Formats: sequence, structure tokens, C-alpha cells
Amino acid sequence: MDKLIPRNDMSVQIVFVRHGESYGNIGLPAPEGFSEEDTPLTEYGLRQADALADYWFDGIDVAKIFASPFTRTIQTIYPTAKKLKMPIVLSADLLEVGSTTSGADAHRINTDFPLCIPFSEKSLPVPETEEQKAKRAKRFVDFIAGNYKSGETVVVATHGTFFSYLVRAVLNAEGDNCFNSQIDNSAVTVVALRKNEPPLLRTANNTSHLK
Repeated sequence: MDKLIPRNDMSVQIVFVRHGESYGNIGLPAPEGFSEEDTPLTEYGLRQADALADYWFDGIDVAKIFASPFTRTIQTIYPTAKKLKMPIVLSADLLEVGSTTSGADAHRINTDFPLCIPFSEKSLPVPETEEQKAKRAKRFVDFIAGNYKSGETVVVATHGTFFSYLVRAVLNAEGDNCFNSQIDNSAVTVVALRKNEPPLLRTANNTSHLK
């Protein structure tokens, strides 16, 4: 699958997006004004974000956009939000594994990203156990499944390591050792939650927008 298409044979279509290339991904120190935990996108990462918005969402009725409250995830999905003229709901449940803060500086978010809806500044437990990681992934997936209806598409921007927990939760795969998943910067993975049928993994680690 190289394009999103409207579907009506499901409860909800979830479009998971990993953030684009960040300074941390390529081993560079965070620019001045940013913490090492909240590294922003590189110039290439910003181009990936623009390509993501240009490629995937034509003619798709998106019900909601969610993102981890770190700069790199917000920057990744922000061009899509502007294109769709939609706000971004920030969720601490989408923070990267090992996070010690609740995300980017709230003042920076309010100033630089006015489409973002303010979020609850709760920190994750440190260290976070495997059970806690799995529980917050399932909590988020259950929220989506319980609050959106047949044919709706929800976009979720998150991080590479936590992505595996989300996919295991959405596919009802038990145990942290059952499988892991490769997910490249700005890659798209789409899962359909269908009524009375198992979830459908429609595409995984798709970077067609970068070709």
C-alpha cells in the first residue's frame, strides 16, 4: 500500500508515524536551547516531515492527530496538521521509552507550535518497567478504539522504541519478547481495527514519501 485510502470496513484506521531524523539520531549534540532529551529535527528531518504531509493525506478525512510532546515528533507531524487545518493533541502516553521529562518546554510549544493543544505535564516513572511500558501503550490504543468510529482515521506521531509497544498493543501480541519492529525515521505504519475481526496490518515501515 503506497497511499492511504478511505475505508469503511473497520472500527478505525490508525496511522502511526515515527518522527523524522533528529540531531540525536545521527549522534550530534542538541542545538543551543534544546536538551539532549528533546533534540529537534535536522534539516533533512524537516524535509522528511514536509514529504510526509505532501504524500500521504490527500482526500483522507482525518478525525484526530496525536503526538508525543517532544519537539521532534511535533515538528514531524506539524506540516500535516497545517495541511489538514487541524490541531495536534499532545499525549504523555506517547513519550519515548526512558523519558525523564514530560516533553518539550511548554512555553516553546505554545510559542513555536500554536496548533498544539496543551497537555498534562506528567513525567513517566523512571525507570519504567516492561509492564508499565506495555500498559501505557495498551491504554492509548484502547482509548483510540473506544473513542473513534467506523471509517475514521487517526494519526499518531511517536518514537522508534515505543512504537514496538504500540504495535504489540494494537495487534494484541502478548509479551515484550514476542517480536520487535524496525521503524525508520518518518516511516508510516497503518493498522485497521476491524469490527468482529482481527486487526489488519495494512503497511509497515513505509517510506514511499521519501522516494
